[in-house]
Amino acid sequence: MYMKEELLDKGFLHLVNQSEESLKSFINSLGEIIFTTDVIIKPDSKGMITSARGLDFHTDHHKAKYIVWYCYKQTDKGGESILIDAESLYEQLPKNYQEQLKGIELFEHKIFPDDKESYPFIAIDENGKKKFYYSFWLVKNEDKQNPAMLELQKLIRQTEPIKLKLKEKDILVVDNHRVFHGRTPIEGSKDRFLKRFWILPHQL
Repeated sequence: MYMKEELLDKGFLHLVNQSEESLKSFINSLGEIIFTTDVIIKPDSKGMITSARGLDFHTDHHKAKYIVWYCYKQTDKGGESILIDAESLYEQLPKNYQEQLKGIELFEHKIFPDDKESYPFIAIDENGKKKFYYSFWLVKNEDKQNPAMLELQKLIRQTEPIKLKLKEKDILVVDNHRVFHGRTPIEGSKDRFLKRFWILPHQL
Protein backbone atom coordinates (compact mmCIF):
# COMPACT_ATOMS: atom_id res chain seq x y z
CA MET A 1 0.00 0.00 0.00
CA TYR A 2 2.87 2.40 0.81
CA MET A 3 4.02 2.19 -2.83
CA LYS A 4 0.72 3.60 -4.09
CA GLU A 5 0.83 6.28 -1.42
CA GLU A 6 4.32 7.30 -2.56
CA LEU A 7 3.15 7.36 -6.18
CA LEU A 8 0.20 9.55 -5.20
CA ASP A 9 2.43 11.86 -3.18
CA LYS A 10 5.35 12.32 -5.57
CA GLY A 11 3.81 11.45 -8.93
CA PHE A 12 6.41 8.74 -9.57
CA LEU A 13 7.83 5.61 -8.00
CA HIS A 14 11.20 3.88 -8.47
CA LEU A 15 11.45 0.24 -7.39
CA VAL A 16 14.79 -1.58 -7.53
CA ASN A 17 15.59 -5.23 -8.28
CA GLN A 18 12.06 -6.44 -9.00
CA SER A 19 11.18 -9.77 -10.61
CA GLU A 20 8.91 -10.01 -13.62
CA GLU A 21 6.31 -11.59 -11.34
CA SER A 22 6.48 -8.55 -9.08
CA LEU A 23 6.14 -6.35 -12.17
CA LYS A 24 2.97 -8.17 -13.25
CA SER A 25 1.51 -8.00 -9.76
CA PHE A 26 2.24 -4.29 -9.46
CA ILE A 27 0.76 -3.49 -12.87
CA ASN A 28 -2.36 -5.50 -11.99
CA SER A 29 -2.74 -3.42 -8.84
CA LEU A 30 -2.67 -0.21 -10.92
CA GLY A 31 -5.02 -1.16 -13.73
CA GLU A 32 -5.02 -2.72 -17.19
CA ILE A 33 -2.38 -2.50 -19.90
CA ILE A 34 -3.64 -0.66 -23.00
CA PHE A 35 -0.36 -0.46 -24.94
CA THR A 36 3.11 -2.02 -24.68
CA THR A 37 6.34 -0.90 -26.36
CA ASP A 38 9.88 -2.30 -26.48
CA VAL A 39 12.21 0.65 -25.91
CA ILE A 40 15.37 -0.37 -27.74
CA ILE A 41 17.86 1.35 -30.02
CA LYS A 42 17.40 0.83 -33.74
CA PRO A 43 20.25 2.18 -35.89
CA ASP A 44 19.17 5.12 -38.10
CA SER A 45 15.74 5.12 -36.48
CA LYS A 46 13.53 8.11 -37.27
CA GLY A 47 11.23 7.26 -34.38
CA MET A 48 12.18 9.18 -31.25
CA ILE A 49 11.65 6.34 -28.80
CA THR A 50 13.89 3.92 -30.74
CA SER A 51 16.63 6.43 -31.47
CA ALA A 52 19.65 7.18 -29.29
CA ARG A 53 18.69 10.84 -29.04
CA GLY A 54 17.72 12.49 -25.80
CA LEU A 55 14.01 13.18 -25.37
CA ASP A 56 12.73 16.52 -24.14
CA PHE A 57 10.06 16.68 -21.45
CA HIS A 58 6.64 15.43 -22.49
CA THR A 59 3.71 13.24 -21.54
CA ASP A 60 2.64 10.12 -23.39
CA HIS A 61 -0.87 9.45 -24.68
CA HIS A 62 -3.49 10.95 -22.39
CA LYS A 63 -5.43 7.68 -22.14
CA ALA A 64 -2.54 6.29 -20.10
CA LYS A 65 -2.89 7.43 -16.50
CA TYR A 66 0.31 5.60 -15.57
CA ILE A 67 3.44 4.69 -17.51
CA VAL A 68 5.50 1.78 -16.24
CA TRP A 69 9.00 0.94 -17.49
CA TYR A 70 10.82 -2.28 -16.66
CA CYS A 71 14.56 -2.37 -17.29
CA TYR A 72 16.08 -5.50 -18.82
CA LYS A 73 19.38 -3.90 -19.89
CA GLN A 74 20.95 -0.47 -19.46
CA THR A 75 23.64 1.27 -21.48
CA ASP A 76 26.91 2.04 -19.71
CA LYS A 77 26.67 5.77 -20.46
CA GLY A 78 23.66 8.09 -20.60
CA GLY A 79 20.05 6.98 -20.88
CA GLU A 80 18.92 8.56 -17.60
CA SER A 81 15.21 9.13 -17.07
CA ILE A 82 14.39 12.75 -16.22
CA LEU A 83 11.19 13.88 -14.48
CA ILE A 84 9.52 17.23 -13.67
CA ASP A 85 6.27 17.80 -11.77
CA ALA A 86 3.97 19.60 -14.24
CA GLU A 87 1.55 20.61 -11.48
CA SER A 88 4.37 22.47 -9.70
CA LEU A 89 5.39 24.25 -12.92
CA TYR A 90 1.82 25.28 -13.61
CA GLU A 91 1.35 26.70 -10.10
CA GLN A 92 4.44 28.90 -10.58
CA LEU A 93 2.86 30.65 -13.58
CA PRO A 94 0.94 33.93 -13.24
CA LYS A 95 -2.82 33.46 -13.13
CA ASN A 96 -3.34 35.02 -16.57
CA TYR A 97 -0.87 32.53 -18.07
CA GLN A 98 -2.62 29.65 -16.32
CA GLU A 99 -5.89 30.77 -17.91
CA GLN A 100 -4.28 31.05 -21.35
CA LEU A 101 -2.93 27.50 -21.11
CA LYS A 102 -6.40 26.20 -20.29
CA GLY A 103 -7.48 27.31 -23.77
CA ILE A 104 -4.64 25.65 -25.69
CA GLU A 105 -5.01 22.32 -27.49
CA LEU A 106 -2.10 20.28 -28.85
CA PHE A 107 -2.07 17.90 -31.77
CA GLU A 108 -3.28 14.44 -30.77
CA HIS A 109 -0.68 11.73 -30.27
CA LYS A 110 -2.58 9.35 -32.55
CA ILE A 111 -2.43 5.74 -31.44
CA PHE A 112 -5.98 4.50 -30.95
CA PRO A 113 -8.86 4.36 -33.48
CA ASP A 114 -10.98 6.96 -31.67
CA ASP A 115 -8.18 9.52 -31.30
CA LYS A 116 -9.15 13.01 -32.39
CA GLU A 117 -7.17 15.80 -34.07
CA SER A 118 -6.31 17.62 -30.86
CA TYR A 119 -6.42 17.36 -27.07
CA PRO A 120 -6.26 20.11 -24.43
CA PHE A 121 -3.08 20.97 -22.57
CA ILE A 122 -5.19 20.81 -19.41
CA ALA A 123 -8.20 18.55 -19.01
CA ILE A 124 -10.12 17.71 -15.84
CA ASP A 125 -10.58 14.12 -14.70
CA GLU A 126 -13.63 12.57 -13.04
CA ASN A 127 -12.27 13.61 -9.63
CA GLY A 128 -11.86 17.25 -10.61
CA LYS A 129 -8.06 17.01 -10.87
CA LYS A 130 -5.99 18.52 -13.67
CA LYS A 131 -4.64 16.23 -16.40
CA PHE A 132 -1.64 17.64 -18.25
CA TYR A 133 -0.90 16.73 -21.87
CA TYR A 134 2.29 18.14 -23.38
CA SER A 135 4.95 17.52 -25.98
CA PHE A 136 6.80 20.46 -27.50
CA TRP A 137 6.62 18.84 -30.95
CA LEU A 138 2.81 18.63 -30.72
CA VAL A 139 2.28 22.32 -29.95
CA LYS A 140 0.37 23.93 -32.82
CA ASN A 141 2.14 26.63 -34.84
CA GLU A 142 -0.30 29.31 -33.72
CA ASP A 143 0.53 28.56 -30.05
CA LYS A 144 4.31 28.29 -30.25
CA GLN A 145 4.80 32.00 -29.54
CA ASN A 146 2.01 32.23 -26.97
CA PRO A 147 3.56 34.03 -23.94
CA ALA A 148 2.11 31.44 -21.54
CA MET A 149 3.56 28.54 -23.53
CA LEU A 150 6.92 30.30 -23.81
CA GLU A 151 6.96 30.94 -20.05
CA LEU A 152 6.12 27.28 -19.37
CA GLN A 153 8.99 26.15 -21.58
CA LYS A 154 11.29 28.62 -19.84
CA LEU A 155 10.32 27.16 -16.46
CA ILE A 156 10.99 23.66 -17.77
CA ARG A 157 14.51 24.70 -18.83
CA GLN A 158 15.20 26.40 -15.49
CA THR A 159 13.94 23.56 -13.29
CA GLU A 160 16.39 20.94 -12.03
CA PRO A 161 14.78 17.61 -12.92
CA ILE A 162 14.76 14.41 -10.96
CA LYS A 163 17.26 12.15 -12.72
CA LEU A 164 17.22 8.35 -12.43
CA LYS A 165 19.28 5.73 -14.20
CA LEU A 166 17.35 2.48 -14.18
CA LYS A 167 19.36 -0.66 -13.57
CA GLU A 168 18.50 -4.20 -14.58
CA LYS A 169 15.20 -5.31 -12.97
CA ASP A 170 14.28 -1.77 -11.88
CA ILE A 171 10.73 -0.46 -12.30
CA LEU A 172 9.84 3.19 -12.88
CA VAL A 173 6.21 4.31 -12.82
CA VAL A 174 5.01 7.87 -13.40
CA ASP A 175 1.64 9.56 -13.22
CA ASN A 176 1.38 10.53 -16.88
CA HIS A 177 -1.26 13.17 -16.13
CA ARG A 178 0.99 14.99 -13.67
CA VAL A 179 4.67 14.37 -14.45
CA PHE A 180 6.58 15.38 -17.58
CA HIS A 181 9.28 12.85 -18.45
CA GLY A 182 12.20 12.62 -20.85
CA ARG A 183 15.64 11.04 -21.12
CA THR A 184 19.25 11.97 -21.67
CA PRO A 185 20.99 10.77 -24.86
CA ILE A 186 21.81 7.06 -24.94
CA GLU A 187 25.56 6.75 -25.36
CA GLY A 188 28.32 4.22 -24.68
CA SER A 189 27.40 0.61 -25.45
CA LYS A 190 23.76 1.60 -26.29
CA ASP A 191 22.83 -1.92 -25.21
CA ARG A 192 19.62 -0.75 -23.56
CA PHE A 193 16.24 -2.48 -23.37
CA LEU A 194 13.24 -1.23 -21.43
CA LYS A 195 9.67 -2.42 -21.78
CA ARG A 196 7.05 0.32 -21.48
CA PHE A 197 3.44 -0.20 -20.42
CA TRP A 198 0.58 2.29 -20.65
CA ILE A 199 -1.90 1.69 -17.84
CA LEU A 200 -5.58 2.54 -17.60
CA PRO A 201 -6.67 2.53 -13.93
CA HIS A 202 -9.27 0.14 -12.61
CA GLN A 203 -12.74 1.64 -12.55
CA LEU A 204 -14.03 2.24 -9.04
